[in-house]
Amino acid sequence: MANNIITMDSLKEGAVRVFTGMIAVFPQFSQEEALNISELAPKFNGCYAMNNSTVCFVSDNEVFVTPCTRLVLRSLQSAGFRQEYFYVPFSNWDYPKFEQCKWNSLLEKARQSKVEEFVEDCASYCDEHHIGTISDETLRNCFEMPSTGVKVKHLYFEDCYYPIINSTCFDSTVINCIGHFCTNNGKVVFVYRNGKTYVTKGYGILNELRAAGYTEFGLFVPFSNGEQILDPVLKARWESITK
Repeated sequence: MANNIITMDSLKEGAVRVFTGMIAVFPQFSQEEALNISELAPKFNGCYAMNNSTVCFVSDNEVFVTPCTRLVLRSLQSAGFRQEYFYVPFSNWDYPKFEQCKWNSLLEKARQSKVEEFVEDCASYCDEHHIGTISDETLRNCFEMPSTGVKVKHLYFEDCYYPIINSTCFDSTVINCIGHFCTNNGKVVFVYRNGKTYVTKGYGILNELRAAGYTEFGLFVPFSNGEQILDPVLKARWESITK
C-alpha cells in the first residue's frame, strides 16, 4: 500500500465534502459553528493545505477534508495538486455535526494507516542496519507490551508501564531504542524490528537476539522487580511465559 496511489474518486470517497453553512462542532468549547468557505473553491481549486494531521483539498471547485496520511498526500501530489496555506476545517478538534460517524471512521482508518507506515519504517531501518528477525516460536514466548499500558502494583505503590516506543513517529527516540535489549533480575526487554516492546523470562533468548543483530542498551525492564500485574488477562498472559 505504501508504494501506491489512489484515484481522485477514491480520495473524495475517503473524505468529507465541506460546504458553506455546514455545521462544525467544537466539543472543547461546547459550541457549534456554521462554516463559511465561500472563498476557498474559486481561489484554491487544485490545491491542498494541511493542519494538525488533517488535509483539505479543492477539486472541481468542491472542498474536501480528510485525515492526513502518506497515501493521501502522495495521491494528491501525483494528481498535480499543489500545497497552499488556507483554512482547514476539522483540524482543531472540531468535527462535522451530521457526518460525525464517517469522520470518526476516517480518523480510525488513518490511525491504522499510520501504524502500518510506522512498522514499515521500522522494518526498513532494521534492514539497512542488519537487525534481523527471531523465530516465531521465540516471539510467541514473549509478552508484547500493549500501547494502552500495563498497570502494576509494587509493595507500596501502583504504576503503569508503557512500551518503550509508544508513538507512530519514526524519530531519534525510535532509532536510539529499536534493535536493543536489556536485562534485569532474570527478565529481558527488547524493542523488536516492528517497533514493539517485548518482555520475556530467562536469558535463553539472548543468543538469538545477538545473532539477529540486537545489542545491549540501558532500557527499563518491566516486571523485573517483584511488581504484580493488575489486569487479570495480562497477568495470565505474563504467567504463561516460560523461561
